[in-house]
Amino acid sequence: MSKALLVSAPEAILVADSNGLIVLVNSQTEELLHYGSNELLGLHLDVLFPELFRHDNLRLISSHTQAAEKRPPRVELELPALRKDRRQLLLSMSVCSVNGQDGPLVCCILRELTDSKRADQAFVETCERFRTIVENSHDVLCIRDADGKVRYASPSIQRILGYSQEQMIGSTGFELLHPEDRSTVESAMHQFWKNPGARGSIQYRALHANGSWVSLEVVAFNLLDDPDIRGVVINGRDITDRKPAGVQPPIPIAASHNAAGHATSATENLPICASCKKINHPVGRWQQIEAYVRDRFHVEFSHGICPECSKLWYPDLVE
Repeated sequence: MSKALLVSAPEAILVADSNGLIVLVNSQTEELLHYGSNELLGLHLDVLFPELFRHDNLRLISSHTQAAEKRPPRVELELPALRKDRRQLLLSMSVCSVNGQDGPLVCCILRELTDSKRADQAFVETCERFRTIVENSHDVLCIRDADGKVRYASPSIQRILGYSQEQMIGSTGFELLHPEDRSTVESAMHQFWKNPGARGSIQYRALHANGSWVSLEVVAFNLLDDPDIRGVVINGRDITDRKPAGVQPPIPIAASHNAAGHATSATENLPICASCKKINHPVGRWQQIEAYVRDRFHVEFSHGICPECSKLWYPDLVE
């Protein structure tokens, strides 16, 4: 293929040698990538690709400069590239081999993809980033179906509880709950599953694969009505180190908010003194209700006095 033909082609064309050095570009390539005349000549191909994708892209392209019997056939690639100002664009690249005087060269025909293609690529990259974040998180992320069975469990389930993803998928995990916590958790789940759009939290103990008990703090989002999720998304964190030694009963802090924003209790019983209103938690330890709520909901109180108590304690002032 003659140099004059490549230079005069209506599409953007770039040619590189076996070392990855650019030996020929036409004006359409320079316009597409925002380079001046002949600025690309002699540069390495790696200037055109983001670092995250650079190695794989260069490997695919350079394979076309191998010996004839090892060269792959012409390929069509969709890949991110960099303009001179380092802004990204998405390219469709047709790659093939051409014969040069000093050996095989690689010829790349470049086309910028449409906005819809860019949007698709951006979506894929976003999903990939999200997957990486989830799979490397210290917390456990689970998605449960309408029947309560685990559809997805992140890899951190093995680090926190000692079970593989495969062991958890398809199970309810109820058998792992501490006997003293099971009824509270099952009751909370039963109520929570009835409220699409709700968000709630609870603390309980679960059995580790090694036989020990792990204290978990769980936050759940009811997305059963979400067409993209159709499940309950649960994020669990190991809080064993924050708990005092010994077996502790569950902390029934679960509260959910439906779409209208109303709070609904997801617990059964909370032992409270009928006189001073202290909370009996754990059993035998009485705690002021303000302190109990502050520790678990991370809220502060501003004290006042209601009209009924004003009349009872300060009748003269009220009159």
